[in-house]
Amino acid sequence: MENLNLASLPPIMLHKILSKVATKSIRDFGSARIAFPGFNEVGRDDYFYRSANLIYLNDWVDEVNAVRTFKLKCNRLGNPEAIYLRGMNEYFFLHLLDEGREKIHRAGERGCVLAQFVDAMLNLAFSVDGRGIVHNYPAFTRQHDDEMFQIINSWDLTGYWNYEKPPMFLSRAERIDPNVPHDCWCSNLDPPMFVVSLNGSRLHWKCDRCFWNCAAWDFCNDIYLTARAWPIED
Repeated sequence: MENLNLASLPPIMLHKILSKVATKSIRDFGSARIAFPGFNEVGRDDYFYRSANLIYLNDWVDEVNAVRTFKLKCNRLGNPEAIYLRGMNEYFFLHLLDEGREKIHRAGERGCVLAQFVDAMLNLAFSVDGRGIVHNYPAFTRQHDDEMFQIINSWDLTGYWNYEKPPMFLSRAERIDPNVPHDCWCSNLDPPMFVVSLNGSRLHWKCDRCFWNCAAWDFCNDIYLTARAWPIED
């Protein structure tokens, strides 16, 4: 794209383009700022770092120092996704459960949709009783739950295996009974009812109790794979 064309774009469009570039490659992010003064001006603005998309940021090994600097600056300026990722790191890597939960909750309050989902689902998982039934149902819809599961199970976010689940989290997850629907009236509907997931799969409809019990069990088995390392502050 010619510089002349870029110069005609409003700052908000330059912000979106530069944010997309940064997500794919921090090296290209630096090159774009050098190549075009408009990108350099946007890239100097604190607002850019407060709103940059970090969930899908590529942690390229050959760009580790630049990625580290970028992440830390976003975190210092209060980027909700940076706060969320740091909270996930503290919770699942470092087993600092209180500190991690506080950051995940705070990121959700600041508008990070993924943090809002994780915070609500952790509340759901930790509401399991002695029978293996969960109780604190989230306020969002089943469709939103489906949408968020498509995200956390996408290849962009999963695949981080080099750590163990916190014992407290593991003990709660193991208490959730995913087989509740087997003994419930909703599994014996005649004729049976089906719903279609966003990934195209056809599933048996479940009542709220069964749906959220299964959702909590799936969450506990999937979410820790999306946590990743977070750089240590200087």
